[in-house]
Amino acid sequence: MLGLIGPNGSGKTTLLKLLAGFIKTTSGTVRMFGYDPFTHRTQVMRRARFAFAPPPVYGALSAFEHLKFLSAAGVPQIERSGHSEIVRALETVGLAHRAHDKTATFSFGMKQRLGLAQALLPLPELLVFDEPTDGLDPLAVAELRGTLKRLQTEYGLTVVLSSHLLSEVEKLVDTLLALNEGGVIYCGTPAGLLEGGRRIEMRIEGELEAGIRALRRQGFNPEMNGGNCLILPAGSIRLHEAASLLQKQGLRLIDFHEKRPRLADAYLQRLKDDAQRPQIQGRP
Repeated sequence: MLGLIGPNGSGKTTLLKLLAGFIKTTSGTVRMFGYDPFTHRTQVMRRARFAFAPPPVYGALSAFEHLKFLSAAGVPQIERSGHSEIVRALETVGLAHRAHDKTATFSFGMKQRLGLAQALLPLPELLVFDEPTDGLDPLAVAELRGTLKRLQTEYGLTVVLSSHLLSEVEKLVDTLLALNEGGVIYCGTPAGLLEGGRRIEMRIEGELEAGIRALRRQGFNPEMNGGNCLILPAGSIRLHEAASLLQKQGLRLIDFHEKRPRLADAYLQRLKDDAQRPQIQGRP
């Protein structure tokens, strides 16, 4: 499962629309299963499903009737989903017990799950979601998380998930792709991003500026974090080295510990680092 993250305007939705064949590239190439999705959208959609917003729900139809109608729309008779496939899709998303209830009685979260069931007819190889947790309460978010995990483990589906809820992304994905201003600023595991965000926090007793100058003379570049606290990258200095260096300046080291960031903190630090790099035209 891949998580796609980035601030507003970073290119997440544009990338997903390119993959779905909704828009055409102005440069470069896009390939899905070996096809250009803009010119071979039918071939791509046979193997992938995209969910950019909750699909419209026909309130006068039951959940079963709704899925039967939509799964047959524009599909040759031989490729239409049968009764057992529709039941399986409803079971997968936890709506089998509401199969014959009118969808007008469904909550927003249930309609989201019904949309997911629709994406499973027929069962694809790839599911792509853009902000699937928008508008969901915490219980519905947890239910959706469990459903996505089941799809991955029980059916072997590949899932791409674009979301601003980094706490949820961290619980779900194996790989993160972080975008900023149309470029990739990180691609790897969540653990790898967290590792890069580790910091040493040092609290000193005495004049903070004197401590900063002493560290800089030794090639370190500390950041101030208020309250006589200095920040350095993890692994850049050892406890005894810091204590000795500061002691020579008449300062006392009163706290030294490594801070492991939350995913959101590590991500924000990566954005900050990216903003400080020289902007290169045509960056990847």
